[in-house]
Parts: sequence; structure tokens; C-alpha cells
Amino acid sequence: MDKKKSLLKKIRNKIVNASIVTVHFFDEKKDKKICGCSLVKYVPSLYRETMGATGSESTCYWALEKIIGDSSFGPDDSFIDVGCGKGRVLAYMQSKGYPCRLTGIELNKDVAAYAQQWASRYENMTVLNGNAFELDYNDYSVLFMGRPFETETFYKFIDQLEEKLKHGIRLFYWWDTQSGDHLEDRKGWTMIRRGFAFKSHGLYMYHRPQRYTLWEYSPYEE
Repeated sequence: MDKKKSLLKKIRNKIVNASIVTVHFFDEKKDKKICGCSLVKYVPSLYRETMGATGSESTCYWALEKIIGDSSFGPDDSFIDVGCGKGRVLAYMQSKGYPCRLTGIELNKDVAAYAQQWASRYENMTVLNGNAFELDYNDYSVLFMGRPFETETFYKFIDQLEEKLKHGIRLFYWWDTQSGDHLEDRKGWTMIRRGFAFKSHGLYMYHRPQRYTLWEYSPYEE
């Protein structure tokens, strides 16, 4: 029985791995259409131990459609991807034609430079190289976070965000299973929707379902 389970697990893993390769193929084709270059390659973190920063892993376009696609953005919105990596989220937003200003901030200078190079073709897009803790988020109305921090660093980021924000925001938190529940009982945070991205168009995007949550935060909520 154990041998049968082991064999079935190996077969499943092969199917999922082949599926993910196919998804990356389609993602890369879309990258090149929007950016003129590929955003697929994973880049390990240089700052995990010292700053609690995770590596750069691009989110599948199909997953982003599930996470963001039903949302609306106006010309007065200002969107920032915290820990933007090579800029896949910004590329998705640009491809949808949303009228808001698009910004990304990335700690790794080489990864940021890669994103800056392709993003320079778009007037409404800016990629910053720097520490996300040093930015004033009062300049933004929508934040996207694809788990850019380890858990304790995320907690510190939220503490600082709450301390300094003077207006409400929306927060898309992706890959949030490890630390997203931290916001559930915090004053001012309201969960708008929660879901999972796993399969699309008959293909596996990930080895297991990955969770996302859309939050609204108001510093004035009693």
C-alpha cells in the first residue's frame, strides 16, 4: 500500500511539474509582449537572514487575474507592489490598462535594475530600489504584497504601516497562509474577500493551493 501511494505521489508530482513548466511558457510569452524580456526566473533572497526579506518569485498571470481581476482602480488611485521583484504584478496591471499610477519597490539592487529597465517604457510606472520600511505609504491607496517578508518582519511592517498611515488603503496579500491571519483581529482591518489560486485553464500553477486575501484598512475605525 505504501509503495502504491509513493508511486501515485511521484506520478502526480511529474504531472504538476510538467504543468508548471507549461504555465511558465505562457507567462514568458506574455512577459515578452508587455516587457520585452522574461520575468520567470526565481531569484533567491540575499537578505533573508539579515532583513527578513524573501526571494523574487513571479506570480502567474492567471493567478493575478484571480486575485486582482475583479477589482476596480481609478485615475486617482496609486498602486504599489511591496517587494516587486522583476515586476510581474506591474506588468499584469499595465496589460489590463488600469488608469492608476503604478509603483514597485525592490530591495535587491540587481533585481530592481532589471525591473527598472523594462518599466522605463511606461510613463505611469516607477520601480524603486530600496527598503520598503523607509517608504511613506501615505502616497499610495492600494498595496500589493506577494509575501515579501518572513513572518516576524511582516508583523513589524504592519505595525509601522498602522502607526504612520493617515488614510485608508486596500491591501492585496498573496501567499498569505503563513502570516495573513495576523490581520483578522486587528483594529481597522476588514476582510473583503479571500480565495485560493491553484489550477487554471486545466493546468496546475502551483504544487498546492495558495491563498490570497483582499483587505481594507481604515486608521479611523473605532
